Amino acid sequence: MTLTRRLLLLALISVLPAIVIWTYTEVSLRRAREAEISELVVRQAKLAGSELERVFDGIHSLLIAVDETPSLRRFQQPICNSYLQSLQLKVPHLLAIVALDLNGAVRCQDSEIPTSRTFTHRDYFQDALATRQFVVGHHAPNFPEGDVHTHPVLPFALPIIDDDGQVIGVLATALDLDWLDQNLKVRALPPGGSLTIADSNGTILAREPSHAQYVGKKISENFLAHVRRGGTEAVETATRDEIKQIVGYATVEAPPRDMYIALGLPWKPAFNAINQAAKRGFLLIAAALVLALSLSALTSRAFITKPFEAMTGAVRSWRRGNYQARINPQGAPAELRILAEAFNDLMDDVAERQRALQASEEQARLALEAGHMGTWWYDHATGIGGLSAQAALLLGLPAHKTAITLAEWQDAMHPENAERVLKKMRDAVRGDGNYEDEYRIITPAGETRWFNARGRVFFDKERRPITFVGIFHDVTGRKRAESQQRFLLGELNHRVKNTLATVQSIASQTVRSSPNLPAFKEAFEGRLLALSKTHDLLTLSSWREADLRDIVEQELEPYRRKGDERVLIEGPSVKLSARYAINFGLVLHELVTNAVKYGSLSSPTGIVELKWTIIMDDLQRPLLSFHWRERGGPPAETPKRKGFGSRLIQRSIEGEMAGRMVVAFEPSGVVYDFLIPLE
Repeated sequence: MTLTRRLLLLALISVLPAIVIWTYTEVSLRRAREAEISELVVRQAKLAGSELERVFDGIHSLLIAVDETPSLRRFQQPICNSYLQSLQLKVPHLLAIVALDLNGAVRCQDSEIPTSRTFTHRDYFQDALATRQFVVGHHAPNFPEGDVHTHPVLPFALPIIDDDGQVIGVLATALDLDWLDQNLKVRALPPGGSLTIADSNGTILAREPSHAQYVGKKISENFLAHVRRGGTEAVETATRDEIKQIVGYATVEAPPRDMYIALGLPWKPAFNAINQAAKRGFLLIAAALVLALSLSALTSRAFITKPFEAMTGAVRSWRRGNYQARINPQGAPAELRILAEAFNDLMDDVAERQRALQASEEQARLALEAGHMGTWWYDHATGIGGLSAQAALLLGLPAHKTAITLAEWQDAMHPENAERVLKKMRDAVRGDGNYEDEYRIITPAGETRWFNARGRVFFDKERRPITFVGIFHDVTGRKRAESQQRFLLGELNHRVKNTLATVQSIASQTVRSSPNLPAFKEAFEGRLLALSKTHDLLTLSSWREADLRDIVEQELEPYRRKGDERVLIEGPSVKLSARYAINFGLVLHELVTNAVKYGSLSSPTGIVELKWTIIMDDLQRPLLSFHWRERGGPPAETPKRKGFGSRLIQRSIEGEMAGRMVVAFEPSGVVYDFLIPLE
């Protein structure tokens, strides 16, 4: 932690006691207010329950009095009807009063409209007969027994018992739920509060506010879970309008079951005074904290930040490459001056080591580049490998590609080497950690390269692999040289034989055409000298650039006589690279040798035509189109097997020079067509 932060922390600690006291006071006040509000809502819920019980008691008493009427007990119409009509007018909150016989038929009613329906299925009817007591029913959307339609009511019932103590019917009435809501609202609802009354099924009988919206709907399962526990309590909850409330729950006996009451007060108004006081206290503490932090920041700026800015400025200059940058300790406190002087000494040492390290790294880099080598590593924890810039270039990748996955590495492997390479790497991990291998890779450009790789696996104390580091060396040149050497040895053996055959043919043709021995000697030596010059041309080129025409003329010079156009040469000057010149010289030598041994140059009348030109492909790259035709000699026949010479020609054209070759054995003589991309 910085010194500045420590000063700020000290300022914060100084204000901490005030924060603790304020927090304790706030918590205490809130708890006291919560207890007060909880007691209030429970008390109001009980008050609403008492008011509801008073209403039930009044209805109970009224039904008992009506039950004692003789005309009603005997179901004497129209006397009992007239009585119930006059009674209902005196209690308008009871929308209907009816008397039912044991079959559920209406025998006496306060309505002039008779009904033929029976109502034994009604809950209040069954409960009254079962208990032989006063019962409170459930919410009903109507009361057709008393001609009440589309008006929510709460039914009540009392069994009708004759003089012999036998139940002969049920006296029922329907309480207007709108009247019940207004009565409880006036008598039991505190300002700003909410009141909900539900029957034993959880159906809302009265609700303030929004009575018409909620009456007849089910209360939430959360509500039922609280009220069914019994007793009275207060809890925190939220209304359907997401208004936070403190709600008190109570139950009311409504035989044969209980009814439920919930009375709530909104949280925000109840705690408004406490919240305002807490806000004022918080603002005072915040102001004190800001003042303390400001003073601490100013002090820190003068005595800590400025000296450290001088130090960090020198460090940044040093990191940008200015190794002469140092910290000026003048004006700083004594402790910081000691630190600055120690840091200056450290930077002197680091600068010296940095110079030595840079020299060492430069030497290593030059050595790797000169030796066509690159470094690589693999992290077993992350499964990611890494490459040096030189290694990436050797793989044909951009120099900035310094990360490589195992899948990417496997894709770079030559298909014939991939499985063996990975096996040797796994063997190194499972074995002593030493690794050495030689394999081929294919660059993104399609070039095949040979690598010689060495590495070592580093393990932890439990012999689990941590990292695998190594170096690989591009030995493509060596591999090509070895291949070329093997090829040249075979060619040398073949050429010696061909040379001897050529010398023999030259001697034979010279004897036939020479009139005497001196003429034979002169012609024979000249042809041998021309053949030697062809070899000299290949040797003197030292694997460098050579002109195609020079190679052609040197190879065919022994067979060209004055006044005898047996060899026709036509084509522009074409410069061939060392590799192309060598391979093309071998191809021409083989063509010439075959022509001397079997083709047109083996006959005095034979002719060889050589033509070439430069054309462009679709990508505007130059191609050498070379045409060789023999005529006037023995008929050309397709060979039964491909000899060394034919393989040499095909390998040189299609392999070494990546060209295409077409050969035709026509009756007039053999024809070769080459199409070779120029480097």
